[in-house]
Amino acid sequence: MRRRHPLPPDEPPPDPARNRADIASDVDDVIVVPRRADPAPRAPFPLIGSLAPLGVAVVVWFVLHSPLALVFALLSPVMAVATLIDGRFSGRRSRRRNEVDLERRRNIFDARIVAFHESELASLRQRAPSARVILERASNPFTATAAAQVVICLGRGPVKSAIRVEGGSDDDEDSRRLRSEALRLDHAPVLAVAPARIAVVGAPLLAHALARGYAVQLAAAVSPDAAAFSWGSTTNDTCSGEWEWAHLLPHRGADRVCLGSLEAVSRPLSATFVVVAESAGAVPADADIVVAADSVGLVSVLRHPRLPTPFQIEGEFVSIVEAEEFCARLGRQSAAADRALFALPERVTSSEVEALARAGDGGERSAARKGLRAAIGIGERGEVFQLDLVEQGPHAVVAGTTGSGKSELLVTWVAALARAYDTTSFTVLLVDFKGGAAFDPLTRLEQCVGLITDLDPGGAARALSSLRAEIRWREGILREASARDISDPRLGGVLPRLMIVVDEFAAMLTEFPQLHDVFADIAARGRSLGMHLVLCTQRPSGVVKDSLLANCELRLSLRVNNAADSTSIIGSPAASMLTAEQRGRCFVSLGGRPPSAVQIAFTDAEALSEHQTDTRPRIRAPWLPALPHRVELDDIPRPSSGFVLGLLDMPDEQRQPPARYDPVEHGPLLVLGSSRAGKSTLLATLARQSSFAVVVGRDTEQAWDTVHELVALCRRRQAGAVPRSQMIVLIDDVDSVLRRFDAEYQGAIVSELATILRDGPPCGITVIATAQRLAAPLTTLAPLFPERIHLRFASRQEYIVSEGAASDHDPRLPPGAGHWRGSRLQVALAAGSESPREALLPRHARAPGRSLPSLLVVVTARPSAFLDRPGGAVTLIDASDRAAVSAFTPAPEVSAWLVGTPDTWMTAWSTFSSLRSRVPVYFDGCSLGDFRALTRRRDLPPPVDHGRQARWMLTPDDTIVRFEPAEDSRRESWESQRIS
Repeated sequence: MRRRHPLPPDEPPPDPARNRADIASDVDDVIVVPRRADPAPRAPFPLIGSLAPLGVAVVVWFVLHSPLALVFALLSPVMAVATLIDGRFSGRRSRRRNEVDLERRRNIFDARIVAFHESELASLRQRAPSARVILERASNPFTATAAAQVVICLGRGPVKSAIRVEGGSDDDEDSRRLRSEALRLDHAPVLAVAPARIAVVGAPLLAHALARGYAVQLAAAVSPDAAAFSWGSTTNDTCSGEWEWAHLLPHRGADRVCLGSLEAVSRPLSATFVVVAESAGAVPADADIVVAADSVGLVSVLRHPRLPTPFQIEGEFVSIVEAEEFCARLGRQSAAADRALFALPERVTSSEVEALARAGDGGERSAARKGLRAAIGIGERGEVFQLDLVEQGPHAVVAGTTGSGKSELLVTWVAALARAYDTTSFTVLLVDFKGGAAFDPLTRLEQCVGLITDLDPGGAARALSSLRAEIRWREGILREASARDISDPRLGGVLPRLMIVVDEFAAMLTEFPQLHDVFADIAARGRSLGMHLVLCTQRPSGVVKDSLLANCELRLSLRVNNAADSTSIIGSPAASMLTAEQRGRCFVSLGGRPPSAVQIAFTDAEALSEHQTDTRPRIRAPWLPALPHRVELDDIPRPSSGFVLGLLDMPDEQRQPPARYDPVEHGPLLVLGSSRAGKSTLLATLARQSSFAVVVGRDTEQAWDTVHELVALCRRRQAGAVPRSQMIVLIDDVDSVLRRFDAEYQGAIVSELATILRDGPPCGITVIATAQRLAAPLTTLAPLFPERIHLRFASRQEYIVSEGAASDHDPRLPPGAGHWRGSRLQVALAAGSESPREALLPRHARAPGRSLPSLLVVVTARPSAFLDRPGGAVTLIDASDRAAVSAFTPAPEVSAWLVGTPDTWMTAWSTFSSLRSRVPVYFDGCSLGDFRALTRRRDLPPPVDHGRQARWMLTPDDTIVRFEPAEDSRRESWESQRIS
């Protein structure tokens, strides 16, 4: 994605002293050319405004007949002229403001273009340094392992910039000029494509001098072990010795490069060549670049595969004397490197290095010794090579491919520091993202505070994120002691240095990319806090960013696969020239200086066992242990207000505080998780701590009645009829409870629950519910739960749908483990008696075991069950007998049951309506539709549990309850006993 750089009107011009890298952050950015604002449209003649005073004058004349109306008439031309003059002045002010703003935006544009151009020029010069730059520098770092990799600088001239420019106007000369200047890079290196196949023509002396410059660039870039130069000089008198200097080059590799006069060079030409031809017609066909040296100032490029030709550039000419001096310097450098490489032993043990080091410093461990100095191997001159991570660091980067000895280097380094410093001065944290086997021998050192591996991703992420807390803790220690850094004597040695060794840094960042900012923070502040990084990777290019690499002054490189990786670490491709047999051979660069070769010592298990211990002293680790899988409620201190849910894990703060939930402060709580994730345990923990709790049952009848009574209680509390004492409502598996209701009842109870969730907290009623997933109909209520706890989910998709953070999902969490407010939570287990419950009296409660009233209207789908029973003292009247029903007059002393089907009563609805207002109505086994059709009521009767028949009693005062006749209750009890 391209980034655009708009030029806001309120942006100040850039500071010239500001770092150019801050302005030119990326040459792929798109810069918008500032354009002149469109001119404001010319104001039209104010015809209506001019005629308005004239109209007012006419009205005044007809009304008042006063000569003052002429004054209003005169205002008409005055206002017209004034409006035109004001418009002209406003237009001029607007144009001046636009010109000032345009000039300011052009200055910003110019500053950004300059910064981008400087960045481009620096990149081109670093990629292909010119011959003059090579001749003037003191040492020569080889940057290529093959001649075909070398990019040659042909000279300096205008080239097209890589900047992307948009905007502007083709009709505006300034816009065209700005765009043209932005897209042209003046005095830039003009590069030849690799591999370099260059032919130079022109005046013989100038052509050979120009070609020598190209040859110097080739010799300076390619390693002496990778290429060899074959040269040839013409036999004419003027140019007979132009290429004799080439025999001084130290290159003796297998890749052949041809130099010199075309007619004297051996044929066929090599893949890379720089030759001088007598004329343009003699240039070989396979030459990609043809340059004509016609004058001392400018040379002409006649052929180029990527640029339109011909064009002129500034060439660089090299004399024979300069070429000979360059060859001599290159030979001395190569000889010194050969001596260093071959003088080192192929293998050396840490015991041998320690014996040599002991002779120099006595081999004593000293807590008072400054820095972190350790002997890690043998240097170029046979001396003990020592590194001081404090003085030469404070951080280090180690590069090395598989099998190069990288792990041996780290083990030797840490073991040497452990021998020299005790736990009051030095501790080490090991991070190994390739299993951790290489660091196993180091874990028993008393200075080792822990080993983090990729085998436990959750523990690794938790421990690594604790490093932020370690930074803050060390800052607090320095602040309390009023110390500037860890070396301040006012600390009194209470703060040991912490060395963080990370093997396979790239693998760690791949799994936890957010940790790069943590390590960049440590790199920036680690020196004063006593935190030192040793970052190891196989491919450093593109892994260790510049913000982190800038603070790593200590660079070590074992064998790497290519010259780019070696150059990015030590500034030389030397590490890419090591062979697989040279295991443990390392190049060390200190503070950007040329690298020196070291043979790293090998540390065996016997040497480590002398410093290992089974009873190590108590050392403060940079992170707390993981939360236990079982947390007892009685072991957690109770807060002054609210309830304890369990323990929270805050590795960023190195704390594991109680998880405090306050219904008044936090509001309703929804707990989500799979089966056996600990949801019911959390409700039991809350119920144990509450003195006033209501548990909503799972049965349809109980859930409906309890919710309705809670709504009524909420209304009474809102009206001030009862005190607003705090109470919690616990609903387990609320999603399952809601799905048990039929569609009409489900909508009603969801609405009732929404009322409690919305109006309950101000009245002291707080709902705490659990659910297995966030699905309909619970999705309607979910926004009313401001607090969420996500326990274990088996499915990652369900976890995300339940609005959990994808990075927190872990199907291996133990029961009771989850996340709340961004922190890991372990729910506490409550032991003891059951929780207390509020004594609610549901108004729709079932009333079993009662006899039917003596005066009753019965609506039933089975009238024979009532009409065929012996009546006794009760008169049974069939509702289908219209005459009997019409003749019936209800009275308190009358005992009669009027029995009929729903259809029968519908045909006699007026009679039913009259009886209903004076006689109880008993609905036996009727459907909801029958009930509504007869009663003409919109509200719902109380539901019944699945498997039960609907039996409702409707009293004359419109109260409806479930009703269980005594004889049916006894019958169901007898049938239940018979079935069991």
